Amino acid sequence: MIVFITATDTGVGKTYISKLLVSYLKDRSIDVDYLKPIETGVEDIPEDANLVASVLNKPWQECVLYTFKKPMSPYACIMDESRDIDIDFILNEIKTREKNKILIVEGAGGVSVPIKVGIDYAFMIKELKAVPVVVSRASLGTLNHSFLTYFYLKAKNIMPNSIVLNGFDYKEPSQYYNEKILKEMINDEVDIFSLEKNPSKEMQDKLAENIYKSIANF
Repeated sequence: MIVFITATDTGVGKTYISKLLVSYLKDRSIDVDYLKPIETGVEDIPEDANLVASVLNKPWQECVLYTFKKPMSPYACIMDESRDIDIDFILNEIKTREKNKILIVEGAGGVSVPIKVGIDYAFMIKELKAVPVVVSRASLGTLNHSFLTYFYLKAKNIMPNSIVLNGFDYKEPSQYYNEKILKEMINDEVDIFSLEKNPSKEMQDKLAENIYKSIANF
């Protein structure tokens, strides 16, 4: 099974949720692996791939395929560095690595971020027949971003498995209502989960358990 961790935006917690899920599955002796096909904003060591690789006790080089120096979309990076990204290579590598295990694949930025002309992460999710988990911020702005991301995927004939509203700290009032309102706005069969900022280990495990159950029944 390929579980694709995508998002509404950059910096909303895809790597954190990926790490949390990998750690939960590994601790329960469930065969799991992780790959971030493309990581941008890398000066030396790719922070995201390295973080999750450390949970699996693997070198980061096994958890990322392409790295680029500037923190931009992959498409902007290949223009900036005069390089190319081989989409077929990425797709084949992911399919090869799946091998009767749960493979957590993490995108870069939001789901519609361009990888190269005409290709974004929604394209990759569809080609892989992956299970999409959308990570979104908990705070002001998430209703619009989450709603548009959800229905962008559905417009591509991709059914999102779940949405994770990440980073509740209740420092601004919308966080008390966002989860309830988003469920009403989407009005569809999708699981919506929430996670506090700086959660306890118990909270992390509970979220991971909920995501795992959701993808298992998808």
